[in-house]
Amino acid sequence: MKWIKKLFGKQESSHEKIISSEVSFDELPVLLEESSQKISSEIEKDVSGLFRKLEVAISELKESNSRLLEAKVEGDFDIRAVKRAKSNRENVTKQVGVFIDKLGILENTDFRALKGFHEAAVQNLDTCLEHMNQSFRYTRAVFPQESKDVTESLGRLGQVLNELRETIRGHKREMEAIEAASTGMKDIQELSASMEAENLEIESKKRKIQTLKDEIARTGQALEDFKQGEAWQNLQSLQGELDIARDRLKKAETGLNSLVIPFSGNLSKIKKLHESSRYTLKPEVKQQLDICLEAPVNLDPSFFPELQKVFEDPALDIQTQKKEKTLAQVRSASSGFEEKKKEYIAAQKAFEAKKAELASSDTGKLAGLEHKEAELLARTRMLEEEVEISEKKLTVLKEELKSKEKELQSSVTVIDSSVKIQFLP
Repeated sequence: MKWIKKLFGKQESSHEKIISSEVSFDELPVLLEESSQKISSEIEKDVSGLFRKLEVAISELKESNSRLLEAKVEGDFDIRAVKRAKSNRENVTKQVGVFIDKLGILENTDFRALKGFHEAAVQNLDTCLEHMNQSFRYTRAVFPQESKDVTESLGRLGQVLNELRETIRGHKREMEAIEAASTGMKDIQELSASMEAENLEIESKKRKIQTLKDEIARTGQALEDFKQGEAWQNLQSLQGELDIARDRLKKAETGLNSLVIPFSGNLSKIKKLHESSRYTLKPEVKQQLDICLEAPVNLDPSFFPELQKVFEDPALDIQTQKKEKTLAQVRSASSGFEEKKKEYIAAQKAFEAKKAELASSDTGKLAGLEHKEAELLARTRMLEEEVEISEKKLTVLKEELKSKEKELQSSVTVIDSSVKIQFLP
Protein backbone atom coordinates (compact mmCIF):
# COMPACT_ATOMS: atom_id res chain seq x y z
CA MET A 1 0.00 0.00 0.00
CA LYS A 2 1.02 3.59 -0.59
CA TRP A 3 1.46 4.52 3.07
CA ILE A 4 3.71 1.47 3.67
CA LYS A 5 5.80 2.35 0.62
CA LYS A 6 6.16 5.88 1.94
CA LEU A 7 7.37 4.63 5.26
CA PHE A 8 10.08 2.51 3.66
CA GLY A 9 11.03 5.15 1.12
CA LYS A 10 9.81 3.20 -1.92
CA GLN A 11 8.88 5.12 -5.03
CA GLU A 12 5.58 4.63 -6.83
CA SER A 13 5.06 4.35 -10.52
CA SER A 14 2.61 6.70 -12.20
CA HIS A 15 0.26 3.73 -12.55
CA GLU A 16 0.36 3.03 -8.80
CA LYS A 17 -0.40 6.65 -7.94
CA ILE A 18 -3.88 6.52 -9.45
CA ILE A 19 -4.86 3.24 -7.80
CA SER A 20 -6.54 3.50 -4.42
CA SER A 21 -5.25 1.30 -1.64
CA GLU A 22 -7.98 -0.49 0.31
CA VAL A 23 -7.47 -0.77 4.05
CA SER A 24 -9.78 -2.71 6.32
CA PHE A 25 -11.12 -0.98 9.39
CA ASP A 26 -9.06 -3.33 11.56
CA GLU A 27 -5.84 -2.28 9.78
CA LEU A 28 -6.37 1.42 10.49
CA PRO A 29 -4.61 1.47 13.89
CA VAL A 30 -1.42 0.29 12.20
CA LEU A 31 -1.74 2.96 9.51
CA LEU A 32 -2.35 5.70 12.05
CA GLU A 33 0.50 4.55 14.31
CA GLU A 34 3.01 4.31 11.48
CA SER A 35 1.93 7.66 10.03
CA SER A 36 2.19 9.27 13.46
CA GLN A 37 5.67 7.85 13.97
CA LYS A 38 6.77 9.03 10.54
CA ILE A 39 5.54 12.58 11.14
CA SER A 40 6.95 12.59 14.67
CA SER A 41 10.34 11.55 13.25
CA GLU A 42 10.22 14.42 10.77
CA ILE A 43 9.21 16.84 13.51
CA GLU A 44 12.00 15.62 15.76
CA LYS A 45 14.55 16.32 13.04
CA ASP A 46 13.11 19.76 12.46
CA VAL A 47 12.92 20.77 16.10
CA SER A 48 16.23 19.34 17.30
CA GLY A 49 18.06 22.35 15.83
CA LEU A 50 15.37 24.72 17.05
CA PHE A 51 15.70 23.50 20.62
CA ARG A 52 19.43 24.06 20.49
CA LYS A 53 18.75 27.59 19.32
CA LEU A 54 16.15 27.89 22.07
CA GLU A 55 18.67 26.84 24.71
CA VAL A 56 21.13 29.45 23.43
CA ALA A 57 18.39 32.12 23.41
CA ILE A 58 17.37 31.26 26.97
CA SER A 59 20.99 31.36 28.11
CA GLU A 60 21.49 34.77 26.48
CA LEU A 61 18.26 36.05 28.08
CA LYS A 62 19.43 34.89 31.50
CA GLU A 63 22.75 36.68 31.06
CA SER A 64 21.24 39.92 29.80
CA ASN A 65 18.65 39.81 32.61
CA SER A 66 21.45 39.36 35.17
CA ARG A 67 23.43 42.23 33.69
CA LEU A 68 20.37 44.47 33.90
CA LEU A 69 19.80 43.49 37.53
CA GLU A 70 23.46 44.22 38.46
CA ALA A 71 23.97 47.28 36.25
CA LYS A 72 25.40 50.44 37.84
CA VAL A 73 24.05 53.90 37.16
CA GLU A 74 26.26 55.72 34.70
CA GLY A 75 25.61 59.32 33.90
CA ASP A 76 23.98 62.27 35.57
CA PHE A 77 20.33 61.47 36.34
CA ASP A 78 17.83 63.00 38.67
CA ILE A 79 17.83 61.08 41.91
CA ARG A 80 14.11 60.51 41.64
CA ALA A 81 14.50 59.04 38.13
CA VAL A 82 17.24 56.71 39.41
CA LYS A 83 15.15 55.59 42.32
CA ARG A 84 12.18 54.99 40.05
CA ALA A 85 14.33 53.12 37.49
CA LYS A 86 15.84 50.81 40.11
CA SER A 87 12.39 50.05 41.54
CA ASN A 88 10.98 49.24 38.10
CA ARG A 89 14.13 47.29 37.15
CA GLU A 90 13.27 44.83 39.91
CA ASN A 91 9.87 44.21 38.35
CA VAL A 92 11.36 43.80 34.84
CA THR A 93 14.00 41.28 35.90
CA LYS A 94 11.46 39.50 38.09
CA GLN A 95 9.02 39.09 35.18
CA VAL A 96 11.79 37.87 32.86
CA GLY A 97 12.95 35.43 35.53
CA VAL A 98 9.41 34.06 35.98
CA PHE A 99 9.12 33.64 32.21
CA ILE A 100 12.43 31.72 32.03
CA ASP A 101 11.39 29.44 34.91
CA LYS A 102 8.08 28.62 33.22
CA LEU A 103 9.68 28.04 29.85
CA GLY A 104 11.98 25.13 30.58
CA ILE A 105 13.11 22.70 27.87
CA LEU A 106 10.75 20.08 26.45
CA GLU A 107 12.04 16.52 26.66
CA ASN A 108 9.12 14.80 24.91
CA THR A 109 8.94 16.13 21.35
CA ASP A 110 5.80 14.36 20.10
CA PHE A 111 3.38 16.63 18.27
CA ARG A 112 0.85 17.10 21.04
CA ALA A 113 3.52 17.89 23.65
CA LEU A 114 5.31 20.21 21.21
CA LYS A 115 2.08 22.04 20.40
CA GLY A 116 1.27 22.42 24.09
CA PHE A 117 4.81 23.63 24.83
CA HIS A 118 4.64 26.27 22.09
CA GLU A 119 1.21 27.55 23.13
CA ALA A 120 2.29 27.82 26.78
CA ALA A 121 5.60 29.51 25.85
CA VAL A 122 3.89 32.13 23.67
CA GLN A 123 1.29 32.81 26.34
CA ASN A 124 3.95 33.17 29.03
CA LEU A 125 6.00 35.47 26.80
CA ASP A 126 2.97 37.69 26.14
CA THR A 127 2.23 37.78 29.88
CA CYS A 128 5.85 38.69 30.63
CA LEU A 129 5.87 41.55 28.11
CA GLU A 130 2.51 42.81 29.36
CA HIS A 131 3.60 42.87 33.02
CA MET A 132 7.00 44.45 32.36
CA ASN A 133 5.97 46.96 29.69
CA GLN A 134 5.14 49.88 32.01
CA SER A 135 8.19 49.32 34.19
CA PHE A 136 10.50 48.96 31.17
CA ARG A 137 9.95 52.59 30.15
CA TYR A 138 11.53 53.85 33.38
CA THR A 139 14.25 51.19 33.43
CA ARG A 140 15.33 51.92 29.86
CA ALA A 141 15.87 55.60 30.61
CA VAL A 142 18.58 54.92 33.23
CA PHE A 143 19.94 51.55 32.00
CA PRO A 144 19.70 51.91 28.20
CA GLN A 145 22.26 49.33 27.09
CA GLU A 146 21.30 46.61 29.54
CA SER A 147 17.59 47.18 28.73
CA LYS A 148 18.40 46.94 25.02
CA ASP A 149 20.22 43.65 25.60
CA VAL A 150 17.16 42.21 27.40
CA THR A 151 14.87 43.43 24.61
CA GLU A 152 17.06 41.85 21.92
CA SER A 153 17.34 38.59 23.87
CA LEU A 154 13.57 38.43 24.20
CA GLY A 155 13.28 39.18 20.48
CA ARG A 156 15.67 36.36 19.51
CA LEU A 157 13.81 33.94 21.78
CA GLY A 158 10.53 35.08 20.19
CA GLN A 159 11.99 34.39 16.72
CA VAL A 160 12.85 30.82 17.76
CA LEU A 161 9.27 30.33 19.00
CA ASN A 162 8.00 31.67 15.66
CA GLU A 163 10.15 29.14 13.81
CA LEU A 164 8.75 26.43 16.07
CA ARG A 165 5.24 27.62 15.28
CA GLU A 166 5.91 27.27 11.54
CA THR A 167 7.25 23.75 12.07
CA ILE A 168 4.09 22.86 14.00
CA ARG A 169 1.89 24.42 11.31
CA GLY A 170 3.64 22.33 8.67
CA HIS A 171 2.45 19.10 10.31
CA LYS A 172 -0.66 20.31 12.11
CA ARG A 173 -3.17 19.26 9.47
CA GLU A 174 -1.91 15.68 9.25
CA MET A 175 -1.48 15.25 13.00
CA GLU A 176 -4.93 16.63 13.72
CA ALA A 177 -6.27 14.26 11.08
CA ILE A 178 -4.54 11.35 12.86
CA GLU A 179 -6.06 12.39 16.19
CA ALA A 180 -9.48 12.85 14.59
CA ALA A 181 -9.17 9.44 12.94
CA SER A 182 -8.27 7.79 16.25
CA THR A 183 -11.26 9.42 17.93
CA GLY A 184 -13.45 8.49 14.95
CA MET A 185 -12.40 4.85 15.19
CA LYS A 186 -13.36 4.74 18.88
CA ASP A 187 -16.71 6.35 18.09
CA ILE A 188 -17.38 3.81 15.33
CA GLN A 189 -16.41 0.91 17.59
CA GLU A 190 -18.74 2.19 20.32
CA LEU A 191 -21.57 2.71 17.84
CA SER A 192 -21.03 -0.75 16.37
CA ALA A 193 -21.10 -2.26 19.87
CA SER A 194 -24.33 -0.37 20.65
CA MET A 195 -25.89 -1.56 17.39
CA GLU A 196 -24.86 -5.14 18.07
CA ALA A 197 -26.34 -4.96 21.58
CA GLU A 198 -29.54 -3.41 20.19
CA ASN A 199 -29.81 -6.13 17.53
CA LEU A 200 -29.34 -8.84 20.14
CA GLU A 201 -32.02 -7.21 22.28
CA ILE A 202 -34.41 -7.04 19.33
CA GLU A 203 -33.83 -10.68 18.43
CA SER A 204 -34.32 -11.71 22.05
CA LYS A 205 -37.61 -9.82 22.26
CA LYS A 206 -38.80 -11.23 18.94
CA ARG A 207 -38.18 -14.74 20.23
CA LYS A 208 -40.16 -13.90 23.37
CA ILE A 209 -42.97 -12.50 21.20
CA GLN A 210 -43.08 -15.70 19.15
CA THR A 211 -43.17 -17.78 22.35
CA LEU A 212 -46.05 -15.65 23.64
CA LYS A 213 -47.92 -15.96 20.33
CA ASP A 214 -47.55 -19.74 20.48
CA GLU A 215 -48.92 -19.66 24.02
CA ILE A 216 -51.80 -17.40 22.89
CA ALA A 217 -52.63 -19.87 20.13
CA ARG A 218 -52.69 -22.76 22.63
CA THR A 219 -54.83 -20.74 25.04
CA GLY A 220 -57.22 -19.80 22.23
CA GLN A 221 -57.53 -23.44 21.25
CA ALA A 222 -58.19 -24.37 24.88
CA LEU A 223 -60.94 -21.76 24.97
CA GLU A 224 -62.45 -23.12 21.77
CA ASP A 225 -62.30 -26.68 23.07
CA PHE A 226 -63.92 -25.60 26.32
CA LYS A 227 -66.76 -23.86 24.47
CA GLN A 228 -67.38 -27.00 22.44
CA GLY A 229 -67.50 -29.18 25.56
CA GLU A 230 -70.42 -30.34 27.70
CA ALA A 231 -69.52 -28.06 30.62
CA TRP A 232 -69.79 -24.98 28.40
CA GLN A 233 -73.09 -26.14 26.92
CA ASN A 234 -74.46 -26.63 30.42
CA LEU A 235 -73.25 -23.18 31.41
CA GLN A 236 -74.91 -21.67 28.34
CA SER A 237 -78.15 -23.49 29.13
CA LEU A 238 -78.05 -22.29 32.73
CA GLN A 239 -77.28 -18.76 31.57
CA GLY A 240 -80.38 -18.87 29.36
CA GLU A 241 -82.50 -20.12 32.25
CA LEU A 242 -81.08 -17.37 34.46
CA ASP A 243 -82.01 -14.76 31.84
CA ILE A 244 -85.59 -16.11 31.79
CA ALA A 245 -85.73 -16.01 35.59
CA ARG A 246 -84.41 -12.44 35.57
CA ASP A 247 -87.10 -11.38 33.08
CA ARG A 248 -89.77 -13.03 35.22
CA LEU A 249 -88.51 -11.22 38.32
CA LYS A 250 -88.46 -7.92 36.48
CA LYS A 251 -92.05 -8.41 35.28
CA ALA A 252 -93.19 -9.33 38.81
CA GLU A 253 -91.50 -6.21 40.16
CA THR A 254 -93.07 -4.06 37.46
CA GLY A 255 -96.52 -5.57 38.22
CA LEU A 256 -96.10 -4.85 41.91
CA ASN A 257 -94.93 -1.30 41.28
CA SER A 258 -97.84 -0.66 38.94
CA LEU A 259 -100.24 -0.98 41.88
CA VAL A 260 -98.84 2.07 43.69
CA ILE A 261 -97.76 4.22 40.77
CA PRO A 262 -101.27 5.70 40.21
CA PHE A 263 -101.31 7.35 43.65
CA SER A 264 -97.57 7.86 44.21
CA GLY A 265 -97.96 11.57 43.46
CA ASN A 266 -100.39 12.00 46.34
CA LEU A 267 -98.05 9.99 48.58
CA SER A 268 -95.28 12.46 47.80
CA LYS A 269 -97.64 15.32 48.64
CA ILE A 270 -98.50 13.71 52.02
CA LYS A 271 -94.79 13.30 52.73
CA LYS A 272 -94.18 17.01 52.05
CA LEU A 273 -97.11 17.99 54.27
CA HIS A 274 -95.67 15.86 57.06
CA GLU A 275 -92.16 17.26 56.65
CA SER A 276 -93.56 20.85 56.71
CA SER A 277 -95.57 20.00 59.86
CA ARG A 278 -98.89 20.67 58.13
CA TYR A 279 -99.96 17.07 58.65
CA THR A 280 -98.65 14.46 61.07
CA LEU A 281 -98.11 10.79 60.24
CA LYS A 282 -97.51 8.02 62.72
CA PRO A 283 -93.83 6.99 62.69
CA GLU A 284 -94.60 3.48 61.43
CA VAL A 285 -96.88 4.88 58.69
CA LYS A 286 -94.20 7.43 57.66
CA GLN A 287 -91.66 4.60 57.44
CA GLN A 288 -93.93 2.48 55.24
CA LEU A 289 -94.78 5.52 53.11
CA ASP A 290 -91.06 6.04 52.38
CA ILE A 291 -90.72 2.34 51.46
CA CYS A 292 -93.75 2.59 49.20
CA LEU A 293 -92.18 5.54 47.34
CA GLU A 294 -88.68 4.03 47.12
CA ALA A 295 -89.16 0.24 46.83
CA PRO A 296 -92.76 -0.97 46.82
CA VAL A 297 -91.61 -4.63 46.67
CA ASN A 298 -90.54 -4.31 50.32
CA LEU A 299 -93.88 -2.87 51.45
CA ASP A 300 -95.90 -4.51 54.25
CA PRO A 301 -99.56 -5.13 53.18
CA SER A 302 -100.69 -3.71 56.54
CA PHE A 303 -99.76 -0.29 55.16
CA PHE A 304 -102.80 -0.04 52.91
CA PRO A 305 -105.49 0.03 55.69
CA GLU A 306 -103.44 2.73 57.46
CA LEU A 307 -103.15 4.65 54.20
CA GLN A 308 -106.91 4.52 53.73
CA LYS A 309 -107.33 6.10 57.16
CA VAL A 310 -104.97 8.91 56.13
CA PHE A 311 -106.99 9.73 53.01
CA GLU A 312 -110.25 9.49 54.99
CA ASP A 313 -108.89 11.98 57.57
CA PRO A 314 -110.59 15.40 57.17
CA ALA A 315 -107.42 17.08 58.43
CA LEU A 316 -105.52 16.03 55.29
CA ASP A 317 -105.28 19.11 53.06
CA ILE A 318 -106.10 17.46 49.71
CA GLN A 319 -109.20 18.11 47.57
CA THR A 320 -112.12 15.82 48.33
CA GLN A 321 -112.40 14.64 44.75
CA LYS A 322 -108.72 13.65 44.68
CA LYS A 323 -109.06 11.91 48.04
CA GLU A 324 -111.95 9.78 46.79
CA LYS A 325 -110.11 8.86 43.63
CA THR A 326 -106.96 7.97 45.58
CA LEU A 327 -108.98 5.89 48.08
CA ALA A 328 -110.33 3.82 45.22
CA GLN A 329 -106.78 3.32 43.91
CA VAL A 330 -105.50 2.36 47.37
CA ARG A 331 -108.33 -0.19 47.84
CA SER A 332 -107.54 -1.66 44.41
CA ALA A 333 -103.84 -1.89 45.26
CA SER A 334 -104.62 -3.44 48.64
CA SER A 335 -106.76 -6.15 47.08
CA GLY A 336 -104.13 -7.18 44.54
CA PHE A 337 -100.91 -6.48 46.48
CA GLU A 338 -100.58 -9.76 48.38
CA GLU A 339 -100.96 -11.85 45.22
CA LYS A 340 -98.49 -9.66 43.33
CA LYS A 341 -96.09 -9.82 46.29
CA LYS A 342 -96.29 -13.63 46.27
CA GLU A 343 -95.54 -13.67 42.54
CA TYR A 344 -92.55 -11.38 43.13
CA ILE A 345 -91.20 -13.48 46.01
CA ALA A 346 -91.58 -16.67 43.97
CA ALA A 347 -89.81 -15.05 40.99
CA GLN A 348 -87.06 -13.76 43.26
CA LYS A 349 -86.48 -17.19 44.82
CA ALA A 350 -86.37 -18.80 41.37
CA PHE A 351 -83.86 -16.20 40.18
CA GLU A 352 -81.59 -16.59 43.22
CA ALA A 353 -81.74 -20.38 42.93
CA LYS A 354 -80.81 -20.30 39.26
CA LYS A 355 -78.06 -17.78 39.97
CA ALA A 356 -76.62 -20.05 42.69
CA GLU A 357 -76.84 -23.05 40.38
CA LEU A 358 -74.93 -21.19 37.67
CA ALA A 359 -72.29 -20.05 40.17
CA SER A 360 -71.75 -23.60 41.43
CA SER A 361 -71.57 -25.00 37.89
CA ASP A 362 -68.94 -22.48 36.69
CA THR A 363 -65.55 -23.86 37.70
CA GLY A 364 -63.85 -20.60 36.72
CA LYS A 365 -62.02 -22.30 33.86
CA LEU A 366 -63.52 -19.98 31.26
CA ALA A 367 -62.62 -16.84 33.23
CA GLY A 368 -59.14 -18.23 33.87
CA LEU A 369 -58.53 -18.94 30.19
CA GLU A 370 -59.87 -15.53 29.14
CA HIS A 371 -57.71 -13.79 31.76
CA LYS A 372 -54.64 -15.70 30.64
CA GLU A 373 -55.29 -14.85 26.99
CA ALA A 374 -55.75 -11.14 27.80
CA GLU A 375 -52.55 -11.11 29.87
CA LEU A 376 -50.56 -12.82 27.09
CA LEU A 377 -51.89 -10.35 24.52
CA ALA A 378 -50.94 -7.39 26.75
CA ARG A 379 -47.40 -8.70 27.24
CA THR A 380 -47.08 -9.30 23.50
CA ARG A 381 -48.20 -5.75 22.66
CA MET A 382 -45.74 -4.31 25.20
CA LEU A 383 -42.83 -6.28 23.70
CA GLU A 384 -43.86 -5.32 20.16
CA GLU A 385 -43.83 -1.64 21.20
CA GLU A 386 -40.37 -2.10 22.75
CA VAL A 387 -39.12 -3.74 19.53
CA GLU A 388 -40.50 -0.82 17.52
CA ILE A 389 -38.67 1.65 19.78
CA SER A 390 -35.44 -0.38 19.51
CA GLU A 391 -35.72 -0.51 15.71
CA LYS A 392 -36.13 3.27 15.56
CA LYS A 393 -33.10 3.65 17.84
CA LEU A 394 -31.17 1.26 15.59
CA THR A 395 -32.04 3.39 12.54
CA VAL A 396 -30.65 6.47 14.29
CA LEU A 397 -27.48 4.57 15.24
CA LYS A 398 -27.02 3.41 11.63
CA GLU A 399 -27.31 6.96 10.35
CA GLU A 400 -24.85 8.17 12.97
CA LEU A 401 -22.48 5.34 12.04
CA LYS A 402 -22.56 6.31 8.35
CA SER A 403 -21.79 9.91 9.31
CA LYS A 404 -18.85 8.81 11.48
CA GLU A 405 -17.54 6.58 8.69
CA LYS A 406 -17.58 9.52 6.28
CA GLU A 407 -15.75 11.69 8.81
CA LEU A 408 -13.17 8.96 9.36
CA GLN A 409 -12.62 8.55 5.64
CA SER A 410 -12.11 12.32 5.32
CA SER A 411 -9.51 12.28 8.11
CA VAL A 412 -7.65 9.33 6.56
CA THR A 413 -7.70 11.06 3.16
CA VAL A 414 -5.77 13.95 4.70
CA ILE A 415 -3.14 11.45 5.87
CA ASP A 416 -3.04 9.52 2.58
CA SER A 417 -5.41 10.45 -0.24
CA SER A 418 -5.06 7.03 -1.90
CA VAL A 419 -6.39 5.04 1.08
CA LYS A 420 -9.95 3.74 0.88
CA ILE A 421 -11.34 2.22 4.09
CA GLN A 422 -13.23 -1.06 3.92
CA PHE A 423 -15.73 -0.75 6.74
CA LEU A 424 -17.25 -3.70 8.53
CA PRO A 425 -20.54 -4.89 6.99
